[in-house]
Amino acid sequence: MPSQFSIYSFLLILCSPFFVEGSVGVRDIEFDRLNGNSSSADWLECTIEVEVGRDSQDPTRKNPSYLDDLVVKLMLGVEVESESGKTFEFFRSEASPVSLKEGRHYIRFYLPPEIVERDRVRNEVHSFLVQLVRSGGPVFETFSRQLERPQVKDSFLKRIDEESSRNDGILLPQFKTPFSDAYSGQTPSYRDLGTPVLVP
Repeated sequence: MPSQFSIYSFLLILCSPFFVEGSVGVRDIEFDRLNGNSSSADWLECTIEVEVGRDSQDPTRKNPSYLDDLVVKLMLGVEVESESGKTFEFFRSEASPVSLKEGRHYIRFYLPPEIVERDRVRNEVHSFLVQLVRSGGPVFETFSRQLERPQVKDSFLKRIDEESSRNDGILLPQFKTPFSDAYSGQTPSYRDLGTPVLVP
């Protein structure tokens, strides 16, 4: 069963610069811990609520009510307590829905229970950044309040570039986790770039 969403996470989301821009944007981001059928410990779930608008002026759309080339990128900074003091681990992942119809959709990512236990992750992370990218490049970006200062955000992105590669393949999109069949009716289909899918 999902654990109660923390007040800290609620405030972190509430204070973030969420708004819908153009024909696609992010309305909300939530973090929660929940148990998978194949494990006895909690995974950390990140739910990104994406809203797609109709756009009859977009020549790249095959149907003005559908968006076919969206990639959702998630970057996380997790604060870790160690013997030498506080350190950070950085994670990144992305998911590409096959096609999103006009309306709201939920894109989910997960940190496995081994990482949640090892790094003592609660119901939130220290910092996050979400980018929506189309074939022409980035079209939307939002981030946690810890990254509101430009120099802090730049440092976060630099560390993502330099340090997250050692954790590649750990932060997973929903369809590669035991939660692939969860949230019936809320989960879009995804393009699979060839990484093996985890079986519940």
